[in-house]
Amino acid sequence: MHRSIVALAYAGEVADVRGDEAPGDADPAAQAEVARLQHARPSVPQAEHEQALARLRASLFGGGPPGPRLERYPIERCLGRGGGGTVYLARDRELDRPVAIKVLGGIAMGTDPASSRAATRLLSEAEALARAPHPNVLAIYDLGTFVEASGATAMFLVLEYVEGQDLRHWLQQRQPWRRVLEIFMAAGRGLAAAHRAGVVHRDVKPANLMLGDDGRVRVVDFGLARGLGGGDAHETLRERGDTDGDGITAVGTIVGTPGYMAPEQHEGREADATSDQYGFCVSLWEALLGARPFGGASLEALAAAKRAGPRAPPPRHRVAQSLIAALRRGLSPRA
Repeated sequence: MHRSIVALAYAGEVADVRGDEAPGDADPAAQAEVARLQHARPSVPQAEHEQALARLRASLFGGGPPGPRLERYPIERCLGRGGGGTVYLARDRELDRPVAIKVLGGIAMGTDPASSRAATRLLSEAEALARAPHPNVLAIYDLGTFVEASGATAMFLVLEYVEGQDLRHWLQQRQPWRRVLEIFMAAGRGLAAAHRAGVVHRDVKPANLMLGDDGRVRVVDFGLARGLGGGDAHETLRERGDTDGDGITAVGTIVGTPGYMAPEQHEGREADATSDQYGFCVSLWEALLGARPFGGASLEALAAAKRAGPRAPPPRHRVAQSLIAALRRGLSPRA
């Protein structure tokens, strides 16, 4: 059966250092001199002030700011690490706004042909997303390179920074099914917009759907950096230890999270827009019915279950049958 989900419409860490003297115990002449110097000192720009504080912390406590040194985007702290790279909170000095910096793991310019191909594809896909912005896709502001300590030239993305939580955590609290559907419909529109721009996500799951504190959901963490060792059709995912609760880890020549990836991804075939639709339907089924439509204690068993079709929904569920039928169509194996 041809896979379709038309019915869903894609359905200041700084301590003050003070002396022990009471104000009245200080030398009046010294106080006057300090006041004169403070008045005469030119104001220090905020960026220089932050850099001075960073140097002071480094000299006192060792180390330095986390992450790469990017002139326009000073790094503030690490937000997280994953198979695709490391994400930092930074500040855009020119526009005075917080941004997320994703330093892409495994991609270095000019090191080998496979890495160069991945870098070229990353650039084209990032540009495609940037040219086709959508309110339900995490915005890409910039892309650049920097020189690592090893001397290699690595790539980074400058992304919209969103305060909020991913849907994996949001769904830990019971939500009305109509509200769940509303959120996923918005995410589906973002995913469809990316597909129209020619970009495939490759790892659609609740953890990659971010619900902002502003109430808007965004599709995040596109698989831009995948395919680091294979050709265009057979992509390679290095060991991630990312099981998303199903006890199975994806290692080797498959791309995706086992519980959510499409049957063709199990087989090492190229992921496309319909593969993303499949992961979307697995995610929505789980969100609405409390469990994924397939189970299996190994990759082989999970793949076999997906070829056989989704399990029956739990009895006495409150989800509309027309929606269940649409999800079943979306979960059909690709021919």
